[in-house]
Amino acid sequence: MQTRTIAPDRYKPFFDSLSRIYQGSTATLEFVAEDLGDQFEVEEQPLSGVSYDKSGLELHFIARDGSHLVHRIERPKRVQLEEGDNGLVEALAIESDGDPRAIVRFHPPVASRLLAPGNQ
Repeated sequence: MQTRTIAPDRYKPFFDSLSRIYQGSTATLEFVAEDLGDQFEVEEQPLSGVSYDKSGLELHFIARDGSHLVHRIERPKRVQLEEGDNGLVEALAIESDGDPRAIVRFHPPVASRLLAPGNQ
């Protein structure tokens, strides 16, 4: 497993790529704060997208009832990526001023090489 920090000037292309690749994959969103402990806002819900602009980051999920959930993180100051040995994203840690640390845990899409071959 490897952890790396994403440079702020790379946030936009990074989140655009992440959104495209992991759209539809399930994810969990939790917040970690010393005074509150771990708090789960979204558990095992499909990710419908991630958007970023200079004012902040939005994480979009689809709830079990089909409703759309959005969580906004104002002005992220540090984003760390945790990659598994297989090269797939396992988690993101997002820090911003005045907010608890956000952790997004991904259940990555299945690599096509792991699927049974189709009929030819």
